[in-house]
Amino acid sequence: MGRGWLGVAILAVFLVGGLLAAMCMDNAHLPTVDMLQQAAEYTVNGEFGKGVLLGMEAKDRWERGWNGTATLADHSPMDDVDALFGEMEVYAVTGEQPHFAACCAELAKRIEAVAEAHKFSWWNVL
Repeated sequence: MGRGWLGVAILAVFLVGGLLAAMCMDNAHLPTVDMLQQAAEYTVNGEFGKGVLLGMEAKDRWERGWNGTATLADHSPMDDVDALFGEMEVYAVTGEQPHFAACCAELAKRIEAVAEAHKFSWWNVL
């Protein structure tokens, strides 16, 4: 009987851990999404310098949280996001403003999709 209670306790710990991880995904990625959307808007409105600064700040934020996200998320979308951040840097250096804005908008959508796929909901907990 003791092993049964131990098993129930272990399952409860995993359930609570899963709930906490799911609740943290939105908080981890939505500010990055906002930064990228603002970077795209700044660039479209002719403030390329502000857009580049915000885009690079979003990249740094993504990289700081990469290990935590990688433990919870599928790696295929994360690799796509990493590749897009590389493209964004190239567009920033070369000054290709339309491509930079489009890349920032695409990054925002992809990171939002990663957060949406792992957010706190009953089907993600199961």
